[in-house]
Amino acid sequence: MASVLVAREAELAALADAYARACEAGPVTVLVGGEAGIGKSRLVAEFAARLPSRTRVARGDCLEAGGGFAYAPFIAAMRALVRDLGAERAAGLLPGGGRLGLAHWLPVLGVAPDEPDPVYGRARLYEDVLTLVEGAARERPLAVVLEDLHWADPSSRELLAFLVHNLSGPGVLLVGTYRSTDLDEGHPLRPVLAGLARSPRVRLLEPAPLTCDEVGGLVAARLGRLPDRGVVEEIARRSEGNPLFVEALADAGVQGGTPRRLRDLLLAGFRSLPDGSRVVLHAASVASAWGGRLAHRFLTAVAGLDDLALEDAIRPAVDRGLLLAEGDGYAFRHALLRQAVYEDALPSARARLHKRSGAALQADPDLVPDGRAAAEEAAHWCAAGEKEQAFDALWRAAASARAVHAHPEQLRILERVLRQWDGIAEPERVLGADRVDVLHRAAEACLSAGEAARGVDLASEALAALDRDHDPRRAALLLELRSMLRHRLGDPALDDLRAAVALLPDGAPAAVRGRPLSTLANRLFLMSRPDESRALATEALTAGRESEDARVRAWALLTLGSLDGAAGDLDTALARIAEAAEITRAAGESAVPLVIAAMAEADALHGLGLDERAAGTVAAGLETARRAGLDRDQGAGLAAKGAEPLWDLGRWDEAAALLRDVLALDPPPLFRALAQVNLGVIALAQGDAAAAGEAADAAHAVMGDRYWGKAFRLPLHDLRCRVAMARGDLAGADGILHRALDGPGLRETSRFVWPLLLTGAHLCGERLARSAAEPDAARGARERLAGLRELAEELPVIGPVQHAYRASFRAEAGDQGWDEAVRAWRGLGRPYPLAWALFRSAEAPGVPSGEAAEACREAASIAARLGAKPLLKDIELLAARARLSLEAPPPAPDPPTPDPARRLGLTRRETEVLRLVADGRSNRQIAEALFISARTAGVHVSNILAKLQVASRTEAAALAHRLRLFTEPPAD
Repeated sequence: MASVLVAREAELAALADAYARACEAGPVTVLVGGEAGIGKSRLVAEFAARLPSRTRVARGDCLEAGGGFAYAPFIAAMRALVRDLGAERAAGLLPGGGRLGLAHWLPVLGVAPDEPDPVYGRARLYEDVLTLVEGAARERPLAVVLEDLHWADPSSRELLAFLVHNLSGPGVLLVGTYRSTDLDEGHPLRPVLAGLARSPRVRLLEPAPLTCDEVGGLVAARLGRLPDRGVVEEIARRSEGNPLFVEALADAGVQGGTPRRLRDLLLAGFRSLPDGSRVVLHAASVASAWGGRLAHRFLTAVAGLDDLALEDAIRPAVDRGLLLAEGDGYAFRHALLRQAVYEDALPSARARLHKRSGAALQADPDLVPDGRAAAEEAAHWCAAGEKEQAFDALWRAAASARAVHAHPEQLRILERVLRQWDGIAEPERVLGADRVDVLHRAAEACLSAGEAARGVDLASEALAALDRDHDPRRAALLLELRSMLRHRLGDPALDDLRAAVALLPDGAPAAVRGRPLSTLANRLFLMSRPDESRALATEALTAGRESEDARVRAWALLTLGSLDGAAGDLDTALARIAEAAEITRAAGESAVPLVIAAMAEADALHGLGLDERAAGTVAAGLETARRAGLDRDQGAGLAAKGAEPLWDLGRWDEAAALLRDVLALDPPPLFRALAQVNLGVIALAQGDAAAAGEAADAAHAVMGDRYWGKAFRLPLHDLRCRVAMARGDLAGADGILHRALDGPGLRETSRFVWPLLLTGAHLCGERLARSAAEPDAARGARERLAGLRELAEELPVIGPVQHAYRASFRAEAGDQGWDEAVRAWRGLGRPYPLAWALFRSAEAPGVPSGEAAEACREAASIAARLGAKPLLKDIELLAARARLSLEAPPPAPDPPTPDPARRLGLTRRETEVLRLVADGRSNRQIAEALFISARTAGVHVSNILAKLQVASRTEAAALAHRLRLFTEPPAD
């Protein structure tokens, strides 16, 4: 008795519209939510059945939590898609035939590497899934159906978000179902749905409960006859329009003691089955305890029956629609029904059936699909209380999760292994690995799962249990791993990296020594130690070339390119960064070095004032990060830094939106701190000192004084200093300034010191202005300013941006005017510092009021456009105090046309005479016309010839005509 669909025409129409939109305009995602039993799956199945015949449909189910089954819906969907495409065609759509990505899920695509990349392999996998889906949709429309997302594992949730945000070509419809009533406040799917719902390409659909008439139609279809109206109304009332409950009530019979409890209601049909059928359904509920289709062979093994006996026992359950026959297996009509049957079995029977299930899977892993045998086997052994078998299966399940880059699931399984360690006799023998191996794998999983703090604890425990002298290579790998985890938490962790390199002396193989060397070199660059960083990066590059290790070569080149960019050698920097990217692409490496390359290139361009190019590089790098599933990690770091050129270009809203998106991803603490600093800078400029202070405090909680990388630390202290000034705490601001500029390495990081010097000079000016009655404060301000001047004289000036900062500093310190700073910022096209320099130039004593007004008007226009409220207010106060108009002055009248004769040195009378000469008059005629004597006329003519440097009256007349000195006829 199969379930039927009644009503739902509006919902089917909404899905059909989404499909049409996906085919015409681009990918669409529909998320179908509702309570259990409302008919989500039935609706989607009916929609899929009505799709045009040329449409491919790939379907996958999430499995119930607790089994450690990673990517279950996607593995099933991709398996179906590859089967439909054919393995050869599918491989042709994928880079490298999918061997480095999807082959971990689908061996039909080729043999995947024995040792999956623990850090970057997930990026390849995500890119393969995206490429395969888009490639298949270019041939024929594709609908991907993902059922029961409320049970989705962390990796599946992340991949779903990745696909929704990155699918771009037309022809793809994603449909997901979930139980909305299961999503309490702490459910991990809630923030994912909230994030997806903001996309214009995502639609939400929630089927409504059935009306009384619709309930009547479903009951009639269920019973095969028209029911009495009273029966229909009673079923509608009791079921509240839920189709699953309608069917259960119809099966149970509403008259005469209808079961009240939901479980009893669902079990009414089950309890009417023959004894043999109930026993088999108990076995089926245990064997499929975590959902999905149950293979016939698996059920025969668990039930202990041969094929014919099993078929006889299961036929009544199929006939009554409790169990659905699907292909070569079975599935319960609804997860609630499966759970009710499972709970109906006695605990001892459940334990016995779990033991049989574990043994069956141990003997034949192919009884369950999609590579989840080890995880299901472990779950069955655990439920059966078989510790040693569960222990071994958990270790194999962790390896399976690692192979498909399901790092959160891998971590959770390995932590179960560690908790059970002491309760197992000879655990090393059972696993073929020692506790340090387990701890190392768990810490490694933390790096990709975003659990840095937990990873540090696990790596530390492993190092404490390891003899470093006896196994230096293993210890070095653990130290490098721990340093990476610590760095994500805002700790420089140089001690771990130095210890790792020390364990692998110069005589160690290049392939072994190169990796920690390249990591240490890059970390030293971040920690503002350029000389040591360059030496080690050069050594790492040599080691990478000797060992042909593409990753080591790429990282060494990225470090060297970053150092070149900081030194102002842009051409060399860009060449090295481009070489690193090319090595990465040629080697089929992950996208991580490509994202870091975009970050290094953008930083070099931005540091030299090439902000438009830097912003373009950031945009391209973010696209690479999105397509590789690195948004939350390296992509977050790129976005946090990438907001800086947008800020300097005056695109503040765009920069703020980018930074808020970064923070919404909950990135590693260090990247989060960087984003908060840049968001605080924008908030302060817009007048929200409270928000800026909160951002600065949050970033300082991560970095504090322990993170010495000046590229991160100095901008934070600059923000904190300016926030303190905005609050009127000048003494606190001075303390922050002192601590920020205390210590070595300032000359090597001049790019980040110059802005802080400018802030310091402004602070000293504020302190001097307010300390007329406080001699000690005034003296302290003068001493601080003298120290800043001394530092400025020693500080390098690399490129036009640093030149502009130096000009501004000198002007702020009173050592020169603001004209040079105005010219420098105008040339760079950075509107905010230009507006500030214009404002300060208008404030300077002795500036003519006209020039001051013009500077104020331009500064006010820029500040208003940017939304820089505090600066605009200061400009308006200055204008009011100095009685300067911020209104545009009326246009000046056109200047009078200059008199060409005057330019030739002629007097007014000589001009009159020349006009008559040009008209051909003689001296006598000139005298008569001008009422002068003929002799005087002759003197004027002689003077004219001398001034015009001509020899005759004729030449003078010709010159007058050529110069068009006279356009009107002479007066009579």
